[in-house]
Amino acid sequence: MARPREFDPDVAMDKAIALFWDVGYEEASLSELLTAMEITKGSFYKAFRDKQSVYIAALDRYNDEVISATVAFLGDPAQGSGRERILGLFSRVAAVVHADGDRLGCFLCNALIDKAAGGGAAEERLQAMTHRLEGGFRRALLDDGFEDSLARATARGVLSVYFGLRVLGRAGLSSEMAGDCIGQVERLLERD
Repeated sequence: MARPREFDPDVAMDKAIALFWDVGYEEASLSELLTAMEITKGSFYKAFRDKQSVYIAALDRYNDEVISATVAFLGDPAQGSGRERILGLFSRVAAVVHADGDRLGCFLCNALIDKAAGGGAAEERLQAMTHRLEGGFRRALLDDGFEDSLARATARGVLSVYFGLRVLGRAGLSSEMAGDCIGQVERLLERD
């Protein structure tokens, strides 16, 4: 008879995400990962193959929970026009920056600049999440009547500002700077 797990997989994964989010894949040693997850080496290897498999699971969880919710919000006409949805997303990010400094930033942004994105399954997931976000912005723009090629180009510009805002939030940007970022998005959303 198999022994039951000695840890809660969801709690352990949340703690692994927090470690990767804070220090990145390369800087998180296996020892630090075991300590953060509060599991033994034996339990770790029963549940995961290696550190990379935990990282992939962390990316998948972030995709399922955060990226999916963001894309759903951007695609939901009940949240207003496409412009209102995009600006609403930016306003929520700016509010977090203003309220508590948002020193975490965005796990996706952190992972994109981490050395772990240098190929393989991690890079595939990061690119897929990035394209999903771009698609969410594009969908919102198409809903507002943007022509397809303009929607694609504008979505990429908005995505760049979004990533920039999240990285600057992690660096401790001022709420004034966040407001300027939102102003740039407003200009991107203008159509002549």
